[in-house]
Order: sequence, then structure tokens, then C-alpha cells
Amino acid sequence: MRRLDGGLGQVHRIVLMLASVWWMVAVSVTPAAAHGGGTPQVVDAPAGPYRLFAWTTPDPWRAGEVAHITVAVTRVDAAGQVFPIANAQVMIRLTSETQPEQTLTLPAQPVSAVATGFYELDHKFPGDGLWRIEVEARGAEGVGVVAFTMAVEPAASAPWLLWAGATLAAVVIAFGLWQAARRRATQVVARRTAQPSLPIKG
Repeated sequence: MRRLDGGLGQVHRIVLMLASVWWMVAVSVTPAAAHGGGTPQVVDAPAGPYRLFAWTTPDPWRAGEVAHITVAVTRVDAAGQVFPIANAQVMIRLTSETQPEQTLTLPAQPVSAVATGFYELDHKFPGDGLWRIEVEARGAEGVGVVAFTMAVEPAASAPWLLWAGATLAAVVIAFGLWQAARRRATQVVARRTAQPSLPIKG
């Protein structure tokens, strides 16, 4: 029975290992909604009285999944000092290159009171293709606009199919190992039972 217990313990460890692998796979296919940072699209671009920066995540963007845009609004004074603009109104206009009538204008929200001058937007793109991203920053000093183009990839296959496949594989492997452990334990018990008892010497 020790062999059986050992086999079941081994199965338990393997199931935990497979569960860990399944979790890492699930996390890797989950769309990232990282707040701040990402791929730089606009770097220190002059826009009216401002200097604008923009980053995007994830890479690539996919239709139907959340895309994240982070914008930094700064200004350079006469002494060449750069400082963030905390009270800007940042609007982001999304326009499909293939369907120009498909245009959305959305406000970017301040990241936090600590991250002064940073603004962000999360949005799900309804379709793939090329999209023009226009960033407008408006404040007391004036208005500045920059733009860049992003390629939105077609929607990925449903992640739950991968999760289901990984879970099914883990169950099948665990069941097979459990069955093998039971067979080995049964064979050991059968051999011990079949062995003749040694005579007891007086």
C-alpha cells in the first residue's frame, strides 16, 4: 500500500505542476491592460505650446480586445525646463482608415494625482485594419495635436479553447498515471500474497 500512496502522491504533484502550467498559459493569452508604459508611438513631439508623448499596449492590438493608450503632456519654458501639464483636457480620436465614417472621440483620464501630466484611455476596437490615432491636448496655454497610425490585428481565437484543451490534457494524464500507480500497487500485493510462507522453526 505504500507503493499506492507513493503513486498517488506523485500523481498529485504532477496535477499541481500541470495546473501551474495551465495558469501560466492562461495568463499569457489574457489581454494586457498595463497602465502606463508600453510601445512608444510619439516621442517629444511638438504640438502647439506642448510636447507630447504616447505609448500603446499590448503589442499588437487586436479587434475586440482592450487597447491601452498612455499620453504625457509636457511644456518647455523659456529656460529650457520641462514640466508636466496637470490640468490638460486630452481627447483621443480613433478613425478607421478603411471606413473613415467609423470615428470615435474619447476622453483620456488622468492616470493619478501622483503621475502628474499622464493621461490614459482603454478601448476595444470593433474591427481590424489600420486606424489613425489623433491625440489632442487642450489647456490654458493653447491646443496641441499629434497623430499616429496603428494596425489592429484580427481577433484571436477564443482563449477558453486553449484553457479547455490544457485542462482536458491534464485530467487525462493524471488519470492515466493514477491507473498505472494502482496497477503497480495491485501487482505488488498479488506477488506478496502468492509467496509461500516460511516455516517457523521451533
